[in-house]
Amino acid sequence: MPDPWDHPDWYDLHDTTWTAGPEREPEHYRELVLALPPLGAENHLVDVGAGTGKLSVLIARGYPKLGRITLLEPNQNKLDRAQVRVKELLPDAMIHPLSAGVGEGAALPKATAAVVTVGSVLMPVMEFRGGTLHQGLAWLRAALNDLHDLAGPEGWLFDLESLAAPWDRGSEEDPVRRLTMAELTDEFLRAGFQNVECVYRFRDRVILKSRPRSAR
Repeated sequence: MPDPWDHPDWYDLHDTTWTAGPEREPEHYRELVLALPPLGAENHLVDVGAGTGKLSVLIARGYPKLGRITLLEPNQNKLDRAQVRVKELLPDAMIHPLSAGVGEGAALPKATAAVVTVGSVLMPVMEFRGGTLHQGLAWLRAALNDLHDLAGPEGWLFDLESLAAPWDRGSEEDPVRRLTMAELTDEFLRAGFQNVECVYRFRDRVILKSRPRSAR
């Protein structure tokens, strides 16, 4: 039987209930949309880990004149659904579905996005990949380098993540785990981001806003 998370219907049913809880999860995504700069016809948004389009749909409803969206999602079934949903809301926009993930050496668009959004992707993927924390950090650093390169020189990254629990401990040789706020911020700075700011936090859920130091 395939992994349930790869099934778009199962994913839509369970994605809002497992960690954040259905009563608070919409708030987290709404806060990310509220933190975005104004977006219009001239702007390009890249939604990393687009899933079935949950975040892109919220952004499209808030900014119905948005001119271009790249949906970056390795699961083709989810990507197809996201494309349909976003196209219904933005019929005049350029919608580019790209079946790929970050941190895997995929060919991604360089330095074109006004905004790059990441909706609870980095920490879950890092944890689900398994292995040691050292191996997880190697993937995370490659992923953050990709995110840095996606954003244009004047672009922004908005990343919604679920952090480590307060009791999580372990060195790089111990099993992989999610990062604390301080650890994740340090990784952003290491990847070349600047002006790293927490624009929202509720318990383990945070939204970090940052921008690339320069186009590379």
